[in-house]
Amino acid sequence: MPNDTGAPQRVFVVGCPRSGTTLLQSFLAAHGCVHSFPETHFFYRLPAAATAPVGPDLLADLPQVAGFLGRPDTDWPPQPTVGAAVDTFLATADAVTAAAGATAWVEKTPANLYAIDLVEALVPGARFVHIVRDGADVVTSLCANAAGWGSTYTVDQALDLWSECVAISESHRGRPGHHLLGYADLAQHPEPTLRSVCAAVGLDYDPAMVAGRAEAARGLIKDFEVWKGPNLGPLEYAPRARFAEAFDAPTRAHIEQRVAAVALPGTAHR
Repeated sequence: MPNDTGAPQRVFVVGCPRSGTTLLQSFLAAHGCVHSFPETHFFYRLPAAATAPVGPDLLADLPQVAGFLGRPDTDWPPQPTVGAAVDTFLATADAVTAAAGATAWVEKTPANLYAIDLVEALVPGARFVHIVRDGADVVTSLCANAAGWGSTYTVDQALDLWSECVAISESHRGRPGHHLLGYADLAQHPEPTLRSVCAAVGLDYDPAMVAGRAEAARGLIKDFEVWKGPNLGPLEYAPRARFAEAFDAPTRAHIEQRVAAVALPGTAHR
């Protein structure tokens, strides 16, 4: 349903990379009232002040952002401030959503976890869904797949990133407009988990979310994002299946020790 401003409901999926953000987005995108689009990499690249100018790197990428939204001909303001650029993004996303016959849109860029304050300040009615996954699986996946997006992680760098992201999500637990869930719950019990998500973001549950999840993923994954390929197939849950193969025993023990120290009470993410 539209939010109190009359605009579509604006939902942001956030979390540590490789935590199941694409899986969650795909479930939501299969909802009959939801429109979504590939990762835009927009909000987290903005300066924190609404009156600041958009930086040159993002400025050069604004046509690409518009393309991800489905409106490559979007007319961005010349030399926009952060506030003006956000207004253009919202107007474009809202228009695309309305044209699709939907009443809510979902933006899924994991790093927007670091832009929550900015989004809350500039996006009326924004709601956030945080997803948290077992640190051992996240570290395994980060170390194995990061080269695909031009990055690399040591084990401790991956652990640091996961720990930091978990701490940010945990700091928003219970705050209005924020909902936390565990990857394990979503993968093992999608329907009840999604019912809770829908209630949190102002949607009625739609069975198409489960039935159409893989097909919805096809419209969200860019051609080069091969690391997201498993989202196109059957839903599988195999915790730590690659963990033992990826690391030797001392490294596994080190990872397990650090993960255990950060485990979230009340969130089934093991």
